[in-house]
Amino acid sequence: MRKVLKSIELRRKILHILVGIAIILMALFLSQVKWILFFAAAAGILLSIVSLYMRVPVVSFFLENFERPHYRKVFPGKGLLFFVAGSLLVLKLFPREIALASIAILTLSDPFFSFEKRVFNGLFTPKTISGLLIGMALGTLAASFFITLIQALIASLFAAIVESLTIFLGSDRVDDNIIIPLAVGTILYLIIP
Repeated sequence: MRKVLKSIELRRKILHILVGIAIILMALFLSQVKWILFFAAAAGILLSIVSLYMRVPVVSFFLENFERPHYRKVFPGKGLLFFVAGSLLVLKLFPREIALASIAILTLSDPFFSFEKRVFNGLFTPKTISGLLIGMALGTLAASFFITLIQALIASLFAAIVESLTIFLGSDRVDDNIIIPLAVGTILYLIIP
């Protein structure tokens, strides 16, 4: 069972990165990206509700292969829905460069921040420092396409702190796919002149 859960987690991380890249590309090349994300979120909510009561062919495949077993029973597609919602919020609330940097950090940092399980309720341990550093480096690199390198580094560090706090508070209460882009967008909005 543990091996199956690790396999699902790896697939979730890969899907997380692919979805984030797709959203960034849409934001760069499609003027109506906000509407696309809005309708995707609305359709996702509807499919999530329907999936609680019946098997939806394509949706069921994704849920079985990418969703944590607990959420299949209570909130199918939670992570993806919150990723889309978080991306939509930052695109609506912040200037384009800040929004894209926030989504880039969520896309490439977040999977590595939590790739290795943290213990002690979100406090960093030697086992997870590697995931933290890789996540920060990738997030900084990705965000630096839209903002300066130092701003990207500050934002990635802030994302790591926020991720740790969400783990400490409990991931069922706070979803980092909304919190991280909003927190990163806010800090960038404050530090970018």
